[in-house]
Amino acid sequence: MKIEDLRENPTLFAKTILNFNPTFYQEKLLNDKSKRICVIMSRQAGKTTTIAVKAIWFAVTHPNTLTLIVSPSLRQSMIMMDRIQAFLVQMPKTLQKLMIQKMQRTVIRFKNGSMIVALPNSPNLLRGYTAHMVIADEAGFFRDDETVFYNVLYPMLSTTDGYLIVSSTPWSTDSVFYRMFQDESFSKHVVTWRDVVKAGLTKQEFIDEMRRVLPLERFEREFEARFTEETDSYFPKSLITQCIDSELDYIPFEAKAKGNFYIGVDFGKRVDYSVVSVIDKQNEELKLVHLHRFPLETSYASVIGYVKTICDRYRIVNKVMVDQTGVGEYITEDMKNSGIPNVEGVILTSPKKQEILGFLKQQMQNKTLKIPYDAELLAELNNEKFELSKDGNIKFYHPEGSHDDKVWSLALAVYATRKANFEAKIAKNWRW
Repeated sequence: MKIEDLRENPTLFAKTILNFNPTFYQEKLLNDKSKRICVIMSRQAGKTTTIAVKAIWFAVTHPNTLTLIVSPSLRQSMIMMDRIQAFLVQMPKTLQKLMIQKMQRTVIRFKNGSMIVALPNSPNLLRGYTAHMVIADEAGFFRDDETVFYNVLYPMLSTTDGYLIVSSTPWSTDSVFYRMFQDESFSKHVVTWRDVVKAGLTKQEFIDEMRRVLPLERFEREFEARFTEETDSYFPKSLITQCIDSELDYIPFEAKAKGNFYIGVDFGKRVDYSVVSVIDKQNEELKLVHLHRFPLETSYASVIGYVKTICDRYRIVNKVMVDQTGVGEYITEDMKNSGIPNVEGVILTSPKKQEILGFLKQQMQNKTLKIPYDAELLAELNNEKFELSKDGNIKFYHPEGSHDDKVWSLALAVYATRKANFEAKIAKNWRW
């Protein structure tokens, strides 16, 4: 079989070289030779797998080319890279020796001179590359997307007349990805759950379950492949997106971190989850550096032990803000008795909720809060709804089947920095 035959027929390449038999919609995407491609696929559709195959096909059949994988975070880019490497290591050893020069965590070098490189959505890290194909994965969640696409990616592709594949779960309509989806010059691939069921990649029972447990808006985004309009979300999608830091990732639990830390703890048990969030405050910048959600039914003692371990490892913990609504003051006393420093409990009355979430939103609007790309957290933030009561107060709620435990843990950690600032100001201005 000649390389020319494989270059002209990506599906043939997938079947013969990678032992991958695509579905009808995956085959359509593989064989699409358009220079501009926009992809929106339902969960379980095999989007990552299909694009990974297309990236390998391009690198192998187009010598001396560079394919860039760009995502909202390096961790997300590595999901695509891991899929690519899984295909390559499963090939027969003879083909591996023939095609691959070296595989590293973020770079694959082929013997024909081609490369595949995984990077986060960071203009500073992207500049300097000249790419022949750019795969922008979860492009709807790119922070500073106009700068990334129009000032960095498009210019690098113009010198090579290269290919741009943008894919994402539908998110904000105030985004470059949405405009690309509306652009007639882009070839479109939209796959809903119906196509996935028809292809046999998932069962109708699973779809019915997801329809029951997910909020309608999220189901429409993730399974109907549809952009949804928001009217009552307290945190708009565009506001959430601008907080995503492509170079920020969670600190592992076992790490000994250095910083200026504030912790928020939201306790739950049978219906709600317990969640711990850690903010690192450097000057006016607040970075979410750790977030952990415990399984349902986790004992309060286990959560307290987790927080104590973090305090021991992180060393400088200025404040631990705890939601003691429904659990009582004994929780904060137990935390203090276990050696956790600077614990403060708060009861989430309606005015207090408004104050805490209002402060979180203010930090987002001021662009002082930075969060990693965490799809579950982003969904929770956007699912936090509000309505004005007759007395002028704000009532917060989340749709049935959803949770907001991560939101409140984050909000408490951010609010702890306000309390610390206030206390420091009082101490500084105090005159004996």
